[in-house]
Amino acid sequence: MRTYLAALTAAISILLYVSFPAESRTINVRGRVISQGSHEPLEGVTVRNARTERLIGSTNMEGRYTVSVDENDELLFSIVGCESLVEPVKGRLAIDVALFPKPQELEEIIVVAKGLEDAFIIDDAELNVKGNYIHLKKHVKIPHKLFSSNVRMIIQPTIYDVTLRKLSYLKPVVFDGYRYAITQRRMHDFNDSIDPLTPFRSIKQTSRKTDDIVTIADSLYVENPNHDFMCLVMSSLENYNNIIHADTFMIARGTVNPLRFLSYELKGAGMTDERFIPQPEVELRDARGNMNLAFEVGKSKLNLSLGNNRAEIDAMLAEFQAIENNPDMALKSFSISGTASPEGRYESNIKLAGARMNSAMDIIMQSVPENLRRNASISTDASVASWSDVSELLRTDGHDDEADAVERIIKKYPKNPDMQSARMKRLPFYKHLLADKYLPRLRKVNYQIVTSQYRPLTDAEIEELYARGDKSLSKYHFWRLYNNSSDTARREKIMRHALENHPDFLAAATDLSALLIDRGQSDASILEPFFTDSNKWTGLPESSRYDMGASALAEGRFSRADSLMSTLPDNELFHKGKVYSAALNGRYIDVMQEISEDSPLNEVLLLLAIKDNDTAWEKAQKLDESAIEEYVKAVAANRVDNYVYATVHLKNALRLDPSLRDVARVDGDLTDIIEDIDSENEELQ
Repeated sequence: MRTYLAALTAAISILLYVSFPAESRTINVRGRVISQGSHEPLEGVTVRNARTERLIGSTNMEGRYTVSVDENDELLFSIVGCESLVEPVKGRLAIDVALFPKPQELEEIIVVAKGLEDAFIIDDAELNVKGNYIHLKKHVKIPHKLFSSNVRMIIQPTIYDVTLRKLSYLKPVVFDGYRYAITQRRMHDFNDSIDPLTPFRSIKQTSRKTDDIVTIADSLYVENPNHDFMCLVMSSLENYNNIIHADTFMIARGTVNPLRFLSYELKGAGMTDERFIPQPEVELRDARGNMNLAFEVGKSKLNLSLGNNRAEIDAMLAEFQAIENNPDMALKSFSISGTASPEGRYESNIKLAGARMNSAMDIIMQSVPENLRRNASISTDASVASWSDVSELLRTDGHDDEADAVERIIKKYPKNPDMQSARMKRLPFYKHLLADKYLPRLRKVNYQIVTSQYRPLTDAEIEELYARGDKSLSKYHFWRLYNNSSDTARREKIMRHALENHPDFLAAATDLSALLIDRGQSDASILEPFFTDSNKWTGLPESSRYDMGASALAEGRFSRADSLMSTLPDNELFHKGKVYSAALNGRYIDVMQEISEDSPLNEVLLLLAIKDNDTAWEKAQKLDESAIEEYVKAVAANRVDNYVYATVHLKNALRLDPSLRDVARVDGDLTDIIEDIDSENEELQ
């Protein structure tokens, strides 16, 4: 029995194993990276999937990271200055590691021994760009043979913007000998605050025969990090009485800024916030209505059963009723004109036209409320139609021969309407055509109502005003104009006109900015007037903040762009803007994985930004051969001291796009190579 159960258990185990194979899963791994020995957190450590070699994360300023990875993968931790470390995941959710520092040689000051005339020469440094800030960090050795106890050394670093010819001072480094410090305090009655250099001062505490290390470390905000910059250092060595030695020298030319080529594309966001979209505006406008009343031959009394008279009267009365019931309407004027047909004697006809007009007016005025008539202008007019009117009607209907006959009589008796009428009756078609069909159409009473009404303008009326260059167009009118237009050039023109007439028109500024962003012609100055007070940014529409941020990003104002984008929700519309503004503002860690996955080029650029140079060069060699990619290959090769490859790739880049020469001349990564290439070209010439 036991044998049977054992066999059955084994069979079930095999069946389960075959039917349900073990599957690995993706887990979120968190941890902290510190420096071995000092236990200090390491910021900027890259975390890669050792199997796929994909960058999946980086540590923050506290040395912490979070990555998504397969539970059976391995993590590769690396940073400049430390030994890389591979750690298997093995399904663990928390992995803390310590990296061993690599031994590094200290960058020294080089002193040429010439007594008190020694010149201080500091090794070349790097001006690193992070967002809109240029960072300088340099260690300087103070040789004990040069530095006695009764001297002070002042090192004043400066950043010179060659493009703008502007010099900016960084924090000075002040290093006092022990005796010099005591004398300085006594001179100031032991009040150190009198010395303006006190905040930057350190005092030699080591023995007389010990070299000391001082650090130059500061940053400078610049509007455009793509300008040409150099770092100049002014140094002086002084005792109690004199400046023993002073010198100025350059330690850096160009900025290290690999993200200048970061590839991204943002779309503009039009105004959607109803609070800022102009609403329809009512205006006092005139409207006109007309009516025709027909009369029988020779009769002046209005017959409501004749033709459309009843319908015309009812329509007119309805219009008066509508005016009375609408608090935004008023009767401005009412005019009525009576017309008689031209047959018969003219004097009789004009009297008949007046009688018809009066008959119609009596009926109409009985129906017009007194309150409407009070402020209205009422006028009347009587007239007799001419035989020329008859001729025009005939031609309109295609009776050209008959019209010619009528016009011959008019021409023969131009100033005698009575004779014209007598001759017309002799025409063979007079009775069956003129008397029965056309003359009745001329026996009528017309009226015209002009009303004043507060209402929005129609799109046609707005277009007419805009075509005339009317300066009275409101924000709403411009809003209707450019939203009704499908032509982007016309839309832009209308929006610019709108802002000329209404500089505070935020919706137009936002929509114009969005249009230019889509076109690749961002212009931050359009929205700039609305963003002068950063305390009020969050009260502005999200689309306005986004478009302002995207425009600032395109103009190289990364700090401003990141500040604006950080106020926006992380949704589909704003996500890319938030990600790339963070990266370009130096917050690589927060967005490193996502940007690296966008393109191989972006991955290499971020690796260069965090100075993972070995991996950057390895990845760069797999890039395509466009001008930008060849340029980036040159940067990556030069970072790992592969001068030959760097030169070859830079020459390829310049061949494909000669304009990159100007970039290379201000790029701290390639200034040395471009100088060599230019010198080589000069020799060949």
